[in-house]
Amino acid sequence: MRGSPRTRQGVLLIVKTDSVVEGIHFLPATDPYKVGRKALARCLSDIAAMGGIPTAALIAIALPAGFNPQYVISVYDGLCDLARKYDVAIAGGETSQSPGPIVITVSILGWVEPTRCILRSTAKPGDAIFVTGELGGSILGKHLEFEPRVKEARWLVENFPIHAMIDLSDGLATDLKRILGASGVGAELLSDAIPISKAARERASSRA
Repeated sequence: MRGSPRTRQGVLLIVKTDSVVEGIHFLPATDPYKVGRKALARCLSDIAAMGGIPTAALIAIALPAGFNPQYVISVYDGLCDLARKYDVAIAGGETSQSPGPIVITVSILGWVEPTRCILRSTAKPGDAIFVTGELGGSILGKHLEFEPRVKEARWLVENFPIHAMIDLSDGLATDLKRILGASGVGAELLSDAIPISKAARERASSRA
């Protein structure tokens, strides 16, 4: 995310837009409730990665002709249940017809104090690297049910001098590289200390 204009209250406004596309981020047979939940969770995670608090979201969904109305209801059930959990208002949006796959786009608004706004470009030599929760397991469906770390991120920025954070939805190797590139630093990982999920270990064992 780039650009955080100040609001009249002296805090920074955070704006994030993300899309999930059928055939790329979810399969046609995927439970639409989980699809809707994932669409919002991805944006919530990006707000969390800046130390922010999400407040409102706009939802745009493009559907092929002849779609099942119950599918859309289930998508919104997933979206709204997660929104209520994080006190996010669904403020509006758009529904349109698409000649291609289903596309759900979420634009989310949040805020953060200037002193607690965390970027991916400000990591420093000597920083320790931590993650919240276990890694891996997306191939078994974890990507549809992961929990955004909004509360954890707020606790961190309120209690520690955090230099950089990022959402790990693309995986540790990919997203850590983004921090390193943006910050102009390197990193050393302790492989034995990386918290690998049970699902990922079981999947790896089954393919060995």
